[in-house]
Parts: sequence; structure tokens; C-alpha cells
Amino acid sequence: MNSLEDTLVAALTETAAEIPADHLPPLRLPVRPARGGAWRPGRQDGGRSWIWLAAPVTAAAAVAGVTALSLVLTQQAGPAHRPPSVALGSGAAALPPDYAALIRQGKDGVASFRTRLVIRGTATGRTLATVDPPAPANSFCDLSGTPDGRTFVAQGCIVTGTSGTDQNILTRAERLYRFTVDGQGKVSRLSPLPIPGGFLPSGLAISPDGSRLALVTADRSRGDERNPAIRLYSLGTGHLLRSWTWAGRAEIIGRSVANGPLSWTADGTTIAFPVMLEHRAGQIVLQSSQVRLLDITAPGSSLRGTRQVLNFGDMPVTQAAPLLEGPDSMITPDGSRIVASSATVSGRPASTRLAVREYSAASGAPAAEFDPVTVRGKSALFRAVLWSSPDGSKLIAEGVPAGGMGLDRLLPIGVVTARGFTPLPGSLAGITLIAF
Repeated sequence: MNSLEDTLVAALTETAAEIPADHLPPLRLPVRPARGGAWRPGRQDGGRSWIWLAAPVTAAAAVAGVTALSLVLTQQAGPAHRPPSVALGSGAAALPPDYAALIRQGKDGVASFRTRLVIRGTATGRTLATVDPPAPANSFCDLSGTPDGRTFVAQGCIVTGTSGTDQNILTRAERLYRFTVDGQGKVSRLSPLPIPGGFLPSGLAISPDGSRLALVTADRSRGDERNPAIRLYSLGTGHLLRSWTWAGRAEIIGRSVANGPLSWTADGTTIAFPVMLEHRAGQIVLQSSQVRLLDITAPGSSLRGTRQVLNFGDMPVTQAAPLLEGPDSMITPDGSRIVASSATVSGRPASTRLAVREYSAASGAPAAEFDPVTVRGKSALFRAVLWSSPDGSKLIAEGVPAGGMGLDRLLPIGVVTARGFTPLPGSLAGITLIAF
């Protein structure tokens, strides 16, 4: 191993010794089910979006929270100067120096559904700053950042609990806010964005140059998602620049613990997005997962007219697929590849092969597979891909802990390359969302 790998492994070992894994909640958000389950799409009510959850506290990560104008900012003790980047291996692309994450405010009750913001060093896992959402917001629910890790946008929400022990959770959207992080991990004051609020987007993504914000919205008034749209706003003026809509029933689905379903190319011209579609074959309802590319410079306003890069095929919505793939996907910054998680179930007794795969963004042809791990039984959880180097040769993604994936296990994150998986240090306890 090189010196950085030694540092990462040593730090991870020290952290593991201090924090028992069986007491730490998992990093991953529960995968949102296509039908039923604890997660329910919000409904439009008086111009505001509401999300109701009736779920155990262990699924608290599915509730999103926000940021507000006033903030309580606590700078953590840390080095006066930190290197601008971290490299893994000679000549390899640098890792982002910091990342932002949403972490639960408490372990029990409504507090376990509310989050605050932390900034951490990638190579050390050290918390550099903590931001509490100011009134009226009491939680952060969504988060996105630029590739340089310096500009972020977060959304503020008011999360309340009802019905006593049933843990029904009501989330009301508040405003969107912009903040910056300097070279020492210091967070600026949160500035409200002049973008219309009062609704909960299904995801958000800042353009690489930090000038625009893409939001995913949908009509949920009929109990399911219809007419999902990607809206592009100016971060400076709040003006709606363009909007594209998928007419009909469809879902533009998120990337679990990653920062939303949308990913940009570095030149700011293309947005990759996954879409889940349903159709009937006789009495059977089939569901297909696709990855498409939106050229924001091209004419038109229909998402149906975007280029389909990948189609992972049809499966009955009531039946586990032999290959689950696609919902956790992103485009590499240079636009050359699509990165997607996969979970391949086979055998008697069943086993699941969990891997990260890459495909050509031009042809959809398979290009590479990283860090395949086979675990016992069936697993419907994906390994979230959190960050990609320009060409996809280096990734930051979730690892597979001993014993396999599960909501009761701590899922580590680390650097994934053709050489395998190198864990990153730091406690992942309580984290519900990460933005690199």
C-alpha cells in the first residue's frame, strides 16, 4: 500500500476501535419502494408539499430536512492548513478535500428524523464544521455541491411528528440556501436563494461552475408520480431558465445516500438522469429502469425526447429481478461513461453479487466492473456511488461489510479503483446524505 492507503486504514482501524459497529446506524438510506412500503410520495396541499412517513426510527434517513437564513455554526478544532487535495496512487486523480453530509440530530423519536449539516475532511474523516438549521426550519433535507467542494445548496424543511408512538412524520418544505466552504473547512453564512420554494423536489444538482441549479419535481396529487420535470434555475437571479417534462406516469429516482438523481458533465451541457417507467403486459405490471441524457443546449422541452443510453429491461413490480441495476447511476464528468450499481441474484441457495459497473455513454456497451463482492442471500440494496474522477477510473462508493448488506449494518465508504476498495476513515454513524 502507498502512504495514503496506510493512513486511511490506520484511521479507520482507530475509529472502529472507538465506535462499536453494532451500535452505529447504517449509512444508506432505505431504497425507496416502487409500491407500498414506509415511504409515500408527497401530495400537493395549498401550494405546499408534504411527505408522510410511518416508519421505524431506523428508516429515519428517508426524511429530508433543510437549512435556514440564520444558523448556528460551530467550527471544530482542526489543522490550520490542509492540503488542497488527496491523491491515491502515483499520478491518480485527486480526491475532493472535503465533503458535506447530513447527520441525524438524535437517536430516538422525531430527533432521529431531523438532520444537521457537517463538513468533514475526506482523508481524515475529521469534522471541520457543524451547522444547525435555524428557525423556522429544524432540519436539512436535500444537499448538492460543486465538484471542487466549495459551493453547496441545501434545502430547509420543518419536520414534525404526529400520532404519538406511530412515528408518523410530516415534512414541510422551506427555502433553498447557498453556502460556501473555504480551504480550512470554514462554512459561510447561508444565503437564501431567490428560487421559488414551498415544494419538495425529488433531487437537486448544482452545475459544475456553480451558476445554475437543476431541480426534479413531479405532480403527486393523484397518489403517484406523474409528469416529472427537470427545472433549471439561475442561482444568481432565481429565474427559471428552462424546463423539461416527461408527460405521463414516471419516476426520476434518487441515488440513495448520494446527492440526488441528477449528475452533470464537467462542461455543464449535459445532465444524466435515471427514470423508472411502468407498463402493462396483459394483467402483469412491468417496470423498467433507464438512464437518459438531457442536452440542455438542444431545443425542445420533452424528457421523452432525450437520448436513452441504458435500458436495464422489464421486470414485474411484484417480483425480485435477477439483475437489479440502474437506480443508482451517474455520468462521469468527462461524459464518457455511465456508472451504475448492480445487484445480481442467482443460485440455490441464493447469493447476490454486488458491484459497480461502467458503461460507454456513447453506445451503452459495458466498459468496466469494479470491486465485485458476493454475499449470501438476496439483497435489494445498492452500493451508492458518491463521486467520480473525470474519466471514472477512480470512484468513491459504499463498500460491503462483512456479512453483507442490510439496514442493520454499518456500510463503509471508500475509494474504488481497478485495484479494489480502500476504506476512508471517520465515523459514518447517523449520516443520511453525502455530497462530494
